Amino acid sequence: MTKRLPLIVMLSLATVFATLQATSVQAATAKQLIWRQEFNGKAYIKPDAAIWGYDLGGQNANNEEQLYTNSKYNVAMDGRGNLVITAKRIVEGSAQWEKCISCKFSSARIKTQDKVGFRYGRMEARIKMPAGVGTWPAFWMLGANLETLGWPESGELDIVEARGGDPLIVFGTAHGPGYNGAEGTQLGNTIFANKPLSDEYHIYAIEWGKNYVNWYFDNQLYHRLTPSSTSPNEYVFNKEFFLILNLAMGGAFTGEIDPNLQRSRMYVDYIRYYKLNGVGVVIRHK
Repeated sequence: MTKRLPLIVMLSLATVFATLQATSVQAATAKQLIWRQEFNGKAYIKPDAAIWGYDLGGQNANNEEQLYTNSKYNVAMDGRGNLVITAKRIVEGSAQWEKCISCKFSSARIKTQDKVGFRYGRMEARIKMPAGVGTWPAFWMLGANLETLGWPESGELDIVEARGGDPLIVFGTAHGPGYNGAEGTQLGNTIFANKPLSDEYHIYAIEWGKNYVNWYFDNQLYHRLTPSSTSPNEYVFNKEFFLILNLAMGGAFTGEIDPNLQRSRMYVDYIRYYKLNGVGVVIRHK
């Protein structure tokens, strides 16, 4: 019987070529761990307030249907080494329903904005994705100058997005001026796992330096961005970015939520940030 290879599918010959290039480069890359979040706290302890803040309230962007909270029932450690973001269906007539009648789920979106920023290096997280049609988990970054420039001019790096209706697909994407989701011109690629992303943990990462960003799934390169990728538009990634973790529900990217889904959980084992060949910096604001 012919032995089958793991189902890891690249979407273009250019991506395969980039993979071969990066493999030879990666062997010579020296990594130095300089920042980490291991989430080893007791159950129902929320993430470190010195590092993480919250986006709160109903989110109308992208036609999403969740109410973001800072409740320990939506985001907290589980006492088993994970940070867990839980999306829970809102009961009609409840206090949460009164806050956002159009919201079907409560969930959480946490960020390091104005607390900790990063420039260059390797950013990775080990995550088990939520199950269920309509879930939209993400581990991503926005430019630290978001408040002054706005989006998409400030830039966005989606280290990973997933959607429950396509449980094998990993999405890695960049957004900026002239190449973004609002215009349908974002620059991204996908890679396929051999079983649903909610079945087990995977490592999602970018390696980032001056004039390049590489995306990895379990250390397999599947997307690369350079200034030539964004030309003639501006390349906006040679600067500080901050981190975001969230679990959105519904919306333009993932579609209708399974009406029988009551809750779903995103498990984050760790986030680790490395210098690459001596390049990479943590910027602390508080």
